[in-house]
Amino acid sequence: MSVKLRLKRMGRSNRAFFRLNAIDSRSPRDGRVIEQLGHYDPREKDQAKQFVADLDRCRYWLDHGAVPSETVSSLFKRNGLEHKHLKLPKPGKPKAAPAPAAAEKTADAAAAPAAT
Repeated sequence: MSVKLRLKRMGRSNRAFFRLNAIDSRSPRDGRVIEQLGHYDPREKDQAKQFVADLDRCRYWLDHGAVPSETVSSLFKRNGLEHKHLKLPKPGKPKAAPAPAAAEKTADAAAAPAAT
């Protein structure tokens, strides 16, 4: 059985909050839960109350092969949990936009055969 650490959406329309759960990877987003590990309320103003999790149990699941979602990985990173299974974006420079000179060369090359 493959376990994932995912967020389960709760609450009403336009007032959602999420529970952090250990879930079988084949289950739907709001499906059966193995263990509830905490909660996340993005609308909460106080940062300490916004994300509350039992980090010891989260570390236990990560050590036993659970794979966190990208959102859960970023929440763990913000709260100081480091682990090799966290899916975080690679640091580095963003890719540069294509140079306008390259676009001009392709336009000139396309126009040249038509002129002959």
